Amino acid sequence: MAWLMREEFKPEELLDFRLKYRQKQNDNPFPRQYRQDIIDHANTLPEPTLDEDRVDLRHLPFVTIDPPDAKDFDDAICFQNDTLWVAIADVAHYVKPGTALDRYALSRATSVYLPHCVLPMLPPRLADDLCSLNAGVDKYAMVIEMKIEDATVVSTKAHQALIKVSENLSYSEALVDERFQDLITLSKEMHNRRIGLDIAGAEMRPRINPDGIELEVKWPNDATRMIEAFMVATNEAVGHLLGKEEASLPWRCHSPPDRPEVESLNAKLAALDVGIELPMPSHRKTGQSESDETLDLLSAWAGLIVEEEVVESNYLSSVIDSEARGEILISLREAQYKANSLSDSHKRVVDQGLFQLMQRAIYSEENFGHFGLDLDAYVHFTSPIRRYPDLIVHRQLKAFLAGDEPVHSIEEVAEMSEHCSMRSTQAKRLEWELVASTCNMHLMKSDEETSWNARVVGLRTPWIFLDLEDDGSFQGRMHLAQLGGKERLFIDEHGLKVERQSGEVILELGQRFNCRLRGLDIWSGALDLAPI
Repeated sequence: MAWLMREEFKPEELLDFRLKYRQKQNDNPFPRQYRQDIIDHANTLPEPTLDEDRVDLRHLPFVTIDPPDAKDFDDAICFQNDTLWVAIADVAHYVKPGTALDRYALSRATSVYLPHCVLPMLPPRLADDLCSLNAGVDKYAMVIEMKIEDATVVSTKAHQALIKVSENLSYSEALVDERFQDLITLSKEMHNRRIGLDIAGAEMRPRINPDGIELEVKWPNDATRMIEAFMVATNEAVGHLLGKEEASLPWRCHSPPDRPEVESLNAKLAALDVGIELPMPSHRKTGQSESDETLDLLSAWAGLIVEEEVVESNYLSSVIDSEARGEILISLREAQYKANSLSDSHKRVVDQGLFQLMQRAIYSEENFGHFGLDLDAYVHFTSPIRRYPDLIVHRQLKAFLAGDEPVHSIEEVAEMSEHCSMRSTQAKRLEWELVASTCNMHLMKSDEETSWNARVVGLRTPWIFLDLEDDGSFQGRMHLAQLGGKERLFIDEHGLKVERQSGEVILELGQRFNCRLRGLDIWSGALDLAPI
């Protein structure tokens, strides 16, 4: 391992060094610079004008609401007469299938947001200017018109439009603006109609400036939740709209927890004696009986192929039954509620265990629903400037509105979905790694010796994982050898305690533990800790 000790260094240089190293190892598919021919092509694209294929919606007072440092404005909202209008940048107008620009955007598949820079999916002329919904400028947009009754979308229309955003607001500005108070209330009602999980916590956002590293912990607030609720509603509405038309789509899918992981967590909770046990998740499909599900499970276990009754296939055929999904979600929410009455150490263990149960969401040409959001049909549509799957959905929607054949076949969508899922995972890992590295460099540059009364939140041979702050915003790890020296130590099968060969317990999950900063692994971004 390469360890960085307390010495003078420039954070930007270390982060760039890490990016360049990944590039040489073919482990960074997100180049810092765009190809010049792609930039030159983007710079020749014309400004928007009203044409016969678009509806003029410039009279609607759209606003964007984003972080204060945002440059690429994907989405804007407007609410009038019980109708929610959501305008999304019309990237598909500029990025045509099969062009060099399209191939390059697909190769990246996503923008990557790092502490010292952004690695954009699209060149700056498109991402920050032509496509971005900047205030006071005519812009091409795909607009979803949703009629709302009792906090439920009852009808959906889609438009190719020309819009003019009235204001670019920050979340903090919207939070105190009286115009949005009723919308915040509406968004809460829309959110509460779903059983979905709420496991979002603090987000650490380090920023590098001339004065050094600035750390900011961001918690969700009413303004961020409002925009999230409206974007979820839009993505769901477009999914149903195009699903009914049998369009080939990169569905955003999220599976329920696997049974072995639930069994493992239940064993850990039983050993802790906290009075929480999760039921085994059901994977019963829409329209499938419980007896049919049991037969499927037994057949899979026995390696048998069972002939199933042929039913008409549609975009909801592979989705888990909403009642079965709801039962799992309710049990997980009840576990969260029960954990609130536990001691801090046990609550953190339960919260961590529930979080680790969650599968990673993927893109798939087959729709099997979104478990975490408690939705039958869900696509990504609202961020085409920074996500390629959204661009695919835009193209399919534009073809539907024009009465044309879909732009992409099911085979193309399947291939692109797999690629985009892979790129999404790579981007997230890169973001996590460099955010962690930046946070940890900030700690290392402290003039004083850094130590914590940390909490043990994970035990997995050969590592002890510790929360340095109670909210989990800072974490580190310590090797068993740091604790045991020449003595060999063991972690039990449930990951609950560290023991000597004699069976003596010297450390337990949830226990407080005094530790100090030893160094930084610049490859993983992890803080290396040692006992005091």
